[in-house]
Amino acid sequence: MNYYLGKKVEVIVDRPLGSKHPEHNLIYPINYGYIPNTLSGDGEEIDAYVIGEFQPLESYEGYVVAIIHRKNDNENKLVVSKEEKLYSVDQIRALVEFQERYFESDIITLQQFYSNNKKQNDENSLALDFNHEKKSLLELLERDGKMVLATSLNNQVTARTMSCIILGEKIYFQTDKVFEKYHQIINNPRVALCINNIQIEGVAEAKGHPLDEENKDFSEKFKKLEYRAFEKYSHMENEVLIEVELKLVTIWRYEKGRAFRDYIDFKNKIAYRSYYEHS
Repeated sequence: MNYYLGKKVEVIVDRPLGSKHPEHNLIYPINYGYIPNTLSGDGEEIDAYVIGEFQPLESYEGYVVAIIHRKNDNENKLVVSKEEKLYSVDQIRALVEFQERYFESDIITLQQFYSNNKKQNDENSLALDFNHEKKSLLELLERDGKMVLATSLNNQVTARTMSCIILGEKIYFQTDKVFEKYHQIINNPRVALCINNIQIEGVAEAKGHPLDEENKDFSEKFKKLEYRAFEKYSHMENEVLIEVELKLVTIWRYEKGRAFRDYIDFKNKIAYRSYYEHS
């Protein structure tokens, strides 16, 4: 079941918020449903609690933020929410108490899973300071704004080098709406960027024309750092600004002949080092 932690899933809500349990005297204070095409310990599909939503739903897409391991039952449960929502064990337990009070259970959150499985063996992994690693990364990205951008759609993957600008914790670049990468981004916003030994996974979003007033910070910085590209392309009618929100960054490094990867997880605000066993 731990496989599902952090995964994006679709929940079919068959017991929406406010509905009554079909057999017991129980009203659902949150949306509850199942993950289609899965198999739970009871032979049925895996059930899921949807948290952070306050209206009855029919279906829902979100990320598995916790797993409820029932000790006295053969059926575990998933807890699903929007990716930016982070809940503690106590908060989750309070939200699902209406039903889980009848069972003895452990709740494993995504952050606990990373902590227990990525940092438990000091020989092969090491916890890092997230804020320090984030700051160092952004400084590295600022030094060379040329990155390879990979986009995909319908089993077609394309890649090209882009002139990128760092603003805050996000990456920005401009492109033309007629290009393949724009079409791919609009229909599949999950993208990857690469520069030297740094691999970046993120989610892209179109933010309007580069010269729109709300994009002034980008246009001013882009003009300063990429003057020729700014003068040649930024004024074109079809230009569009793309923002990439960082989700996971992997950096390959070596120390005293030993290879390792540093992970900076922006989604869960943790960082850790994983040593490559075969180096």
